[in-house]
Amino acid sequence: MADPFPLYLPPEARRLFQTESLLRRLANNAHWNASAKLLEFHGSLGGLALAKALNCTLTVVEPEMRVIDALRERARAAGMLEKVTFLNQHAAGSSFGVGNFDGIFSFGRVVGPLDSVAATWRTWLAPRGRAAITTVVKVGRTPADQALAVWEKRLGAPLLLPRDALLSVEAQGFEPEMVESAGELELEDYYRELELVLNKVTEGPMVQGLRDEIALHRSLAGKSGVTYAAMVFRRKEPDEKPPASRDGG
Repeated sequence: MADPFPLYLPPEARRLFQTESLLRRLANNAHWNASAKLLEFHGSLGGLALAKALNCTLTVVEPEMRVIDALRERARAAGMLEKVTFLNQHAAGSSFGVGNFDGIFSFGRVVGPLDSVAATWRTWLAPRGRAAITTVVKVGRTPADQALAVWEKRLGAPLLLPRDALLSVEAQGFEPEMVESAGELELEDYYRELELVLNKVTEGPMVQGLRDEIALHRSLAGKSGVTYAAMVFRRKEPDEKPPASRDGG
């Protein structure tokens, strides 16, 4: 089976989990400020906006040169060009120094299997650094068997419930902090906009894979029980003491 990651998304498509409120919550929870060093896989306007708001440095790993060119122009217009470093490479081939970054994220792009991405990113995170990872999860009491089978074949592994996904990353040395999943209406709007973009790109296996994903969602009337989720974790140290009980007991 060919490696399905990163899951394909046309650069022109709108991404999930790029709202200002979500990015602000992430920054506030992480206590990032102008001294923060951030790393984003698959560059986005949201990442640039976050770095601009914090006035911090941002390294962007992006395999598409046309995306880098567009983001570089936006960074120049925002007066952020000296704060942003662009690396034209794939996420899978990336390597950075131990503890280099206060935050690593990829909102709206599934770059790899959740637990292996978390394990790799942890090495590059400074103590108490945050990782924000997008993944595919099953939700609800009775996810559709058809959808689960299709996604398992596509990803090469069974889908997890959000709580189980959080636990799988906790085992990699993280403290779960936040999870946000796309609801039925949000996912329907996302797919509707994505269809319009797909009509303008060159057909191929990756495009067809996205069309099949949308068709599966529609065939189940939007109730597949499968969606995308953004998860935020804090790097936890082996000798870290558990938080004090809130009730004092």
